[in-house]
Amino acid sequence: MQPRFIVTPMETYTTFGPLVALGFFVQQHDLWAPVRSRVCFTQSMHCDDPVDALLDMGVGILAGCEVVAQINTTIRPDRLLAQAWGREQFREQSTIARVLDACGPLQVQQMRQANEQLLRWTGRVYQHDFSRAWLLLDIDLTALLASKRADGSEKGYFPGKKTRRAANWRVWRPSTIEKSSFPGFCLAPKPVWPRCNPSCSNCSACCPSSGPNASAR
Repeated sequence: MQPRFIVTPMETYTTFGPLVALGFFVQQHDLWAPVRSRVCFTQSMHCDDPVDALLDMGVGILAGCEVVAQINTTIRPDRLLAQAWGREQFREQSTIARVLDACGPLQVQQMRQANEQLLRWTGRVYQHDFSRAWLLLDIDLTALLASKRADGSEKGYFPGKKTRRAANWRVWRPSTIEKSSFPGFCLAPKPVWPRCNPSCSNCSACCPSSGPNASAR
């Protein structure tokens, strides 16, 4: 089914459009179910559903709240955003803070179990058919710098100065930065030596110093 987009007047407005769309998606697929079914509080609480307060805190984090107190001035007045997440209105920050204070090691363990179950339910890795193809993991190790004007921009943690990649960078790329996840897969004990030329198919013949037995020669 192709999505349809229409323009219609609204009685309320929101400053978190993408979070509204995400909230409807979470509701439609009931992605909060693993948390709701696992996280529980044995002690008496001052609110009816403390798990919903944890949801409100999560939405606040996605909205950019750095502390719980900012929820009152960011997402709590936004009724449209609350409706998108199945809430009439988000909890007041003091209520969320009390729920967080009541969380102990048991609730943390339950939250981890719920998160793992959610990943197994929705993650593409767990749905991959290993009998048909390998699962290729693409890891970016370039540590490129962000814009100097970007919020929170910092230099990468990789040492050395970055240089422009050569035209044949794919040929000279070390094979150890690639790893395939497959039953029975293991890394080679030594990296594959680079070819001396992109069109060369027998490096050991034309380049004796680059073969696997170069030290023996």
